[in-house]
Amino acid sequence: MPTPEPRHCVLVGLMGTGKSTVGSALAARLGRSFVDSDIEIQAATGRTVRELRDDIGVDAMHALEAEQLLRALDSPEPAVIGAAASVVDVPACLEALRDPTVIVVWLQADPVVLAERFESADDHRPAYGDSTEGFLAQQLARRGAAFESVADIAVRVDSRSPDEVVALVVEALR
Repeated sequence: MPTPEPRHCVLVGLMGTGKSTVGSALAARLGRSFVDSDIEIQAATGRTVRELRDDIGVDAMHALEAEQLLRALDSPEPAVIGAAASVVDVPACLEALRDPTVIVVWLQADPVVLAERFESADDHRPAYGDSTEGFLAQQLARRGAAFESVADIAVRVDSRSPDEVVALVVEALR
């Protein structure tokens, strides 16, 4: 019996791995809509995740990120979903990501590379502490096992273009 096409394809990984960029391109390639956690939260609240972190705190911001993922996964329309890194800290999100109709792609990169990307962009993502690299290394140490536990596909993105990453994911989905 052929394997059914996954209902959703979820991209997970640390900040800066390219979930939004790769997700948008992957969705176009697969002919699906793209649901970006940060964009959805900003549309719903009128504030960026950086502003939310400052206004309501990290825990409340992470709760919004978890709610957004669970809402996206409940949608009957197959989509590519860019999930916030924090979702792997939430048991209900881990359970939902393990659903056999969901394919999870873990975008991986060295914290040094991510820190360079993060620091070169003036964007919506929160910054934490004096060392972005140190913060990202800490996040990888804390969340790496959870990312691995839900990942069906893992792709190193350190020195790859978004198009190369999309091609690798599409190939792995076959």
